[in-house]
Amino acid sequence: MNHKLALIACLVLGLLVAPPAAAQSDEPTATSTTTATPSSSSTNSTSLLAVDRHTDLVDKRYNRNTGTLTLTFEADRYAPISLLVIEDTGSSTGSATFTKRYLQPGETTEVQIEAPPNTRVWISTDLSQQNGVVHFVQTTEGSALISGPWTAADVRDAALASASGVALMVLYRLVVERSAVNKNGERVA
Repeated sequence: MNHKLALIACLVLGLLVAPPAAAQSDEPTATSTTTATPSSSSTNSTSLLAVDRHTDLVDKRYNRNTGTLTLTFEADRYAPISLLVIEDTGSSTGSATFTKRYLQPGETTEVQIEAPPNTRVWISTDLSQQNGVVHFVQTTEGSALISGPWTAADVRDAALASASGVALMVLYRLVVERSAVNKNGERVA
């Protein structure tokens, strides 16, 4: 009976300590990173990327076998769209492929371009260039099972969850071992 009380006490203690630690406020850090994200002025809620307030990227498909990237755009106005393919070679010099296509208003336009794996395709329109904004898409996604840009809060929460799990298992094993000692030498399966 004593080991059940110890296990319940440890569980209650864990529940009392974990919420205040997880509720700590996120302090802004001195370093910040910026990434190309869709702007809030997107005209289409199903778009992957708002290139400007009149042009949306609505679909992206990459065929690794042929090295073809297919981008599908929707535009509210006649707009020239510029695509720049830069291969990541790791060297200090290189070359890029530049393509310009014209989007018709109210129509869905599919653009196919040749792009090697693990490259970025930079996308801009005349309006986004006037605003000083250029967006990109990658030909292939990361191969990680769970990937993404992580914040310090995500890392802290994962560490707290891992530490809590390990502490709970150690306490459980302690209670099981302690209760096995009091079984008069019988083997506990």
